[in-house]
Amino acid sequence: MKIIMLVAALLVCAIHSAMALELGFSGMAQIDANSYLVVQDKKVFEQGDRLGILQVKAEGQFSYTPLSINDWKDNDGQSSDLESVCHLPGSTNEYLVAESGYWDGKFGRIFQIVLTAEGASVKHVYHVPKIVAGGKGLHGDNFEGMACIAQQDSVLVVLGERGGSKRYKNGYLRIGVLDKSAATLSWQQYAEHPIEISAPGAWLNAKKKRTISDLYPDEQGVIWAVATEDGGDQGPFKSVIYQAATVSSQDGNVTILPVAHPHAQWVVDGFKVEALAGPAANTPQSYMSIGTEDESFGGIWRPLFRPLK
Repeated sequence: MKIIMLVAALLVCAIHSAMALELGFSGMAQIDANSYLVVQDKKVFEQGDRLGILQVKAEGQFSYTPLSINDWKDNDGQSSDLESVCHLPGSTNEYLVAESGYWDGKFGRIFQIVLTAEGASVKHVYHVPKIVAGGKGLHGDNFEGMACIAQQDSVLVVLGERGGSKRYKNGYLRIGVLDKSAATLSWQQYAEHPIEISAPGAWLNAKKKRTISDLYPDEQGVIWAVATEDGGDQGPFKSVIYQAATVSSQDGNVTILPVAHPHAQWVVDGFKVEALAGPAANTPQSYMSIGTEDESFGGIWRPLFRPLK
């Protein structure tokens, strides 16, 4: 009931409502049956809101409410290149939103945010692991997906290195441990054991494909990923959605293992999918939701139905 009232209050001021909504999605997490928290990848020098709530209505209509954050609680200022978001287990209205990485020694932040009827606020600021810092002319870490998985009294934060660079041919999952009571996020425990992920599919340029453009853990213990190909601001674009890893738990301890031979469950030609989330109740029998960032063409939200066998 608290989540329903929160979303209803925020959507009173929705500014967009139409049969189609052109919005660039960099990440998406489900809030309730038909609402999603969306992040956009505006750089620090770009003005405008970085977060918003998308509500999927009946008959293919949408509303979108931008969310403003007045204080990012960090000396580097407002967010720069948010690429992923996940719901924080154990809470009703808290989320992690992450930047893609470090740039010239700055940014690389994960913001713990709280949604209220008044909007959004930053509660804590953490950082992604710094393996290779990026900058002008430097191909550093580039995290484009994130999943939050409960483990006893802590939360495993799984970041997806996208791959497709000179330094990282494939994608990698890097795991951190978030202690919510102490408000600390440590990457030390799993630092020596990143999980390499290879994306399936046929590509125009396999060396430049991005293995992980987002992550989505479903209720069956599968971490889904989407791989993308980006030929430029006007394409060509291509996306392949596949099972990247599995999650199991024994005696409260979580194990994450890569899928040995993933295959393409959905192939989405002409679109660059950068957001994966659960299905909307207003699209019956759908299996998953996607959001795209198609550069010059904007982006779209769409339901996906049962994957290929």
